Amino acid sequence: MSSQGVQRRNEVLEAAERLFSLRGFEATSVRDIAEALEIQAGSLYTHIETKEDLLWEILDNAANRFFEAARPIVASDLVTIEKLKRAIAAHVQVITGSASAASIYMTEWRHLSETRRKEFAARRDEYEQMFRGMVHDAIREGIFGDVDEKFATLMILSSVNWIYQWYRPGGPMTPEEISRKITDLLFNGLKRATA
Repeated sequence: MSSQGVQRRNEVLEAAERLFSLRGFEATSVRDIAEALEIQAGSLYTHIETKEDLLWEILDNAANRFFEAARPIVASDLVTIEKLKRAIAAHVQVITGSASAASIYMTEWRHLSETRRKEFAARRDEYEQMFRGMVHDAIREGIFGDVDEKFATLMILSSVNWIYQWYRPGGPMTPEEISRKITDLLFNGLKRATA
């Protein structure tokens, strides 16, 4: 693909991401995307095959960003609690870096075809497993109380996943402050919790 073709493809993805985030996948038509780009709807098909392909690419790119941020931390020699704090901070950075992509990642995957939905769910489960492994280690090492590790993992990820709904760049808290407040609140509760 030429550099001009790559640029246009990126513009299409950006327009689709913005509209899917604002309106939702189902409520956004190919015509809406074309109008946002100020081109004819038919012209859009020189850059895409289906609207679902755009959704898939946005979701895939978002998943890649989460993995790229977390994997080096999980694989590091840091102590467990530091790994978990940094992984949460990295997760927050990905979300605050693109709240629109995060909102699509959290909600619009349901509109994928069955095959792609299964593939997306497998990647999401793999990502969750990285966090669950760190939570497991924190429980085993006595950092956290005797809590249900699956529930604790879901609670941690749920608390950070919805940041996209209220975070605004330039708002009262930086991404670093958000992740620090979340880890302080969660970890203090998990230290005292019992199953």
